[in-house]
Amino acid sequence: MSATMNASLTENNLRQHTLKSFDVELNQMQAQVAGMVGLVMYQLDQTMQALHDADMAMALKVVERDFKLDQYETQIDNTVIQVLARHCPVANDLRIVISVSKIAYELEKMGDEITCFAKLVSKLFDPASSNPNPKLLADIVKIGDLVRTMLTKLLLALDKHELAQAYLLLQYDRECEIELEEGIRHQLSFILHDARLIHRAMDVMQIMKTLERCGEHSKNIAEYIVFMLEGVDIRHFSAG
Repeated sequence: MSATMNASLTENNLRQHTLKSFDVELNQMQAQVAGMVGLVMYQLDQTMQALHDADMAMALKVVERDFKLDQYETQIDNTVIQVLARHCPVANDLRIVISVSKIAYELEKMGDEITCFAKLVSKLFDPASSNPNPKLLADIVKIGDLVRTMLTKLLLALDKHELAQAYLLLQYDRECEIELEEGIRHQLSFILHDARLIHRAMDVMQIMKTLERCGEHSKNIAEYIVFMLEGVDIRHFSAG
């Protein structure tokens, strides 16, 4: 076998090895993002359960776990940097890498919002004060359930590459805004009937706004998923 043929075979083997390594790293990034979504969902579920059970201890555990989301984001960022340095991806591959990095950022911000939610839940059920009227909390549950649905659709869109789920998320974000507006009206009506509820109602409205921001982050992620799968940037056109 000639030296030229040997060199060609060696080059082909090296290229195949590089492509396989790149695929492994892309799969690793996407698995890390899926794990991050799963943790955000767990954090939300635990906070909603703490709200339902008036469980301060459970809410505080959510706050303590927030560092794990920071770790996830750091791991994904490191993987992204390694992929960019080793493979210099272009076109579709580069689009995936960029999108994954942005999605991880949005998930970490959503985790921060849920941590804020958990802190407010622990404040609502502080033993030094009486428990809030359940009617005050009903609006939180509505928006929390919407955010949970959005996270489920996010996971489907990421895991199965389902564009339809990503586009549905854009509609759910508007539903979160509507529920927030309606919830604020409810809270104000409670205050008008009983001024003693003002501090509780303010806490509840802050929680609702926190959850509504989770919806905004979910919408942003949906836009990045569309960009990743279709190569179309819809960030400034989704509202229409």
